[in-house]
Amino acid sequence: MGKIKILKKEYLRPKRRFSHHEEREATTHQEVVPDEVTPDEVTPDEVPSDEMMSDGTAGQAEIIDKVTITTASEHAEAEASDDSAPDEEAASQIEEAAAPVTPQPAARNSHFRWLYLIPAVLFGMALMMLWHLFADQPAPEKPKTVQETLTKTEKAIKITKDHVVSVVNLQKANNLLNESEVPEEVGIGSGVIYKVTDKAAFIVTNYHVIKDAETVQVTLSNNRKVKASVIGSDEWTDLAVIKIPKGQLSGQMKFADSDKIIVGQTAIAIGSPLSQTFAGSVSQGIISGLNRAVPVDMDGDGLYDWESNVIQTDAAVNPGNSGGALVNDRGELVGINAMKISLDNVEGISFAIPSNDVKKITAILETKHKIVRPELGVQVQDINNLQLDAVRQQLGIPADRTEGVIVMGVEGGSAAQAAGLQAQDIITKMDGKQLKSLVQFRKILYYDHQKGDTLTMTVLRQGKTEQLTAILK
Repeated sequence: MGKIKILKKEYLRPKRRFSHHEEREATTHQEVVPDEVTPDEVTPDEVPSDEMMSDGTAGQAEIIDKVTITTASEHAEAEASDDSAPDEEAASQIEEAAAPVTPQPAARNSHFRWLYLIPAVLFGMALMMLWHLFADQPAPEKPKTVQETLTKTEKAIKITKDHVVSVVNLQKANNLLNESEVPEEVGIGSGVIYKVTDKAAFIVTNYHVIKDAETVQVTLSNNRKVKASVIGSDEWTDLAVIKIPKGQLSGQMKFADSDKIIVGQTAIAIGSPLSQTFAGSVSQGIISGLNRAVPVDMDGDGLYDWESNVIQTDAAVNPGNSGGALVNDRGELVGINAMKISLDNVEGISFAIPSNDVKKITAILETKHKIVRPELGVQVQDINNLQLDAVRQQLGIPADRTEGVIVMGVEGGSAAQAAGLQAQDIITKMDGKQLKSLVQFRKILYYDHQKGDTLTMTVLRQGKTEQLTAILK
């Protein structure tokens, strides 16, 4: 087999001109003279500008686009012929140059064309990098809402604090000339918004907070001051209801069932201790006791006039907290703060009116404006308060008698007169219950009976026991 050699070239190469070529070309021109073409007749369209020679004449170009297949022997003969017959090659080149050449598109520097791909490749790589940069970038996260992690106590305070207000008692003071002046603050307490309607907000507070007030002013949790009107009040339960325009108010305090609370439960007191400077103050404790019967001096004479049924707590309560809220850890009202024991050697004993009593009394005060209680029509005195033996002897009280109440006077036309009660009678029992004090007498009369009820009494008169019946008016 012969060796196959494949040669392929696609570029224009100016033909070299050597001295011996020029001599032979001149000789050849003497024999074969083609149509002469002078330099003046050559136009730029016929000869490319980059084929111009240095002497200003257009050089002849050789277009080589060949595929030569030879055997090894033919290749050797061709090489030998190239060495031995340069004249024949020159003659063939002259003939090719003299022959008309069909113009073909230039294919210069074809072996450098791949360089033009470099910018395209780089541009594509840049696009790919940008694509991955933005494609791999995570989508912007939405701002997460910060979830408050609150304890039960914090939640209870948050949902109830705006429902507790400051209540200011304003009264006019007289100067030396007995001329009235602008009302000024004579007392401050707290109140609880327990009901909101389309036009008004109802607030419960203590009776002693608004007692004798000419003007009642309410300061809301946003420090807005509003004039309030008194709807109703009751001295014995120490509760009062006042009303303000609704305005922007929307929420109200929820009532808890005070009959279901137990000792040890969380108790949170909210109010305005001392002054409006400390409005919205909060203190925490526990329920210390239930159904406490606390005697109360209502007229300031140093004698107990009433016995309040209250809840005991160790939450800090100070002057100004009166009328404020005592809530549980669910933000429900368990009581209205009313009083505390203020002694030098006593700490953490405060009392609140149970929420069930508050709910019942406020419902009556809203509609009837006062609590209508039955009347017996007598003036009575607690035997325990009569310490002087001379007085006891004068009133005919036996020396061994320490319980009960003594009748000091009877009103004309009253239920007591109709029942036959007389002065110096000692009432020892009511409705079969042993009567121990004046406070108990009032509680049986006011709590257990209504107008028109029948009241039975056991009376000690001049050493004799009698049974009397009264129809309460």
